[in-house]
Amino acid sequence: MKDCPESLTAELTRLTNELRQVEQRLDSESAPDILLLNNFRNAVDNVRMKAWSVSELIHARYTRENPNGVLTFLAGERLRRLDQLVRNLCADIDRGAVTQHTSGMHSLSDSLKGLQQRIANVSLQSHRRHLENKDASN
Repeated sequence: MKDCPESLTAELTRLTNELRQVEQRLDSESAPDILLLNNFRNAVDNVRMKAWSVSELIHARYTRENPNGVLTFLAGERLRRLDQLVRNLCADIDRGAVTQHTSGMHSLSDSLKGLQQRIANVSLQSHRRHLENKDASN
């Protein structure tokens, strides 16, 4: 991290120590407010993914890999994570832990509609390229 500003280095060190302390407290103390805990989990997950992405890009720079290859790898990792989350969410729905009235369901539904549209667009583009390549080879 020699290129990293000292303030960020110090903050990462401090936050790492604080997260370790929070982890210990979560094991030993009574459960915190669920909304606060969920917000914390989301923030930690987002920071974890961002730190991992930055780490991979730094690694690519040091090994002189193509950064686009790393970005493609990161997208694949997000797909893997989403697949696992969807499977877990399906299990939650099947056992009744998640219903239409569960907090966040409307936002999730909107996000999934956007994702479905983008997946359909990617599939359509891929199909068109396949047809163009097929026509060009004939």
